[in-house]
Amino acid sequence: MTYPISMIPYANMAPYAAQGPPADCYFVNCTPRNSIAALKEATLWAAAVPVGGLRALEGHVMPIGRYGIAACREVMSVLFFMDRPFEAFRGSLRIRLTDESASSVRLLYLLLGYANGFDQMPILAQPGETANGEVVIGDTALLWHHEWERTGNVKGFKYMTDLASQWHHHCQLPFVFARWVVRNDAPDRVRHSLSAWLDDFRRRETELITRSVPGVAAHLKLPHDYVHRYLTVIRRCLTSEDLEGQKRFQE
Repeated sequence: MTYPISMIPYANMAPYAAQGPPADCYFVNCTPRNSIAALKEATLWAAAVPVGGLRALEGHVMPIGRYGIAACREVMSVLFFMDRPFEAFRGSLRIRLTDESASSVRLLYLLLGYANGFDQMPILAQPGETANGEVVIGDTALLWHHEWERTGNVKGFKYMTDLASQWHHHCQLPFVFARWVVRNDAPDRVRHSLSAWLDDFRRRETELITRSVPGVAAHLKLPHDYVHRYLTVIRRCLTSEDLEGQKRFQE
C-alpha cells in the first residue's frame, strides 16, 4: 500500500520533488490553499502546508521537524505589484488577490496595516475591473519578478514589493510560508518514512537544488543563473530565527 502526500507544483518545491517521494508514498499535485482542505478531509496524509492555514488544522496535524519554505529577506515569488509605492497604497484603491495562498493575503493585510493604517485597507477589485495592485505568488510571481527586474514594468505596474523583504523590514525576522506537517492519525509507516526523507533532504539539499535548476529553467523559460538564485534564497531546513518569525506572524 502507498500513501498520498502533497507536492506543491511550484519551483520553490522542485528540490524536494527532485528527491522523489518518500518510501511507501506518492506525490499529489496540490496548491497551498487546497492542501489544507485535503488534510482536513484525510485525502492526503502530509503536506508542506501554508502557515496561514495551520490554525484551521489544529488537532488534525503535527509538524515534522524544522522543514518547510522560508525566506530571510527576499523570496522572489510572493510579490505585490502596484501602480504607486507601497507606502502610498491606501484608501479606496483596488486590489486583486490570489486564491492560491492561505498566507500571502494575510501577510499583505498585516504589512499594509503596519505601513498605512488598518483603517486604510484597499478595496477588492471585481472581475474585469482595473486594479491598482495585484498579489502574485508561485511560478507566475517568479516570471513577473524576472520581467520587472529586466524592464522595470510588468502588466502596467511600475512598483513591486517583495512581501518577505517587507516583513523583514518591519520586524527584522524571516518569514515562514509553509511547514511540512503530517496528520495525527497517519500510520507510523508514513510518519517514519517522511521524517527519514526530510532528514535525507537536509544532507542533500545543495545537490538537489543543482539538479533542479535545468528542469525549472526549461519549464519556465528562465535563465539558469536566475533560477539558481531563486532556489537558494529559499530556506527549506528552518532555523530558530525562522521559527521565531513564524511565531510572530501567527500571533
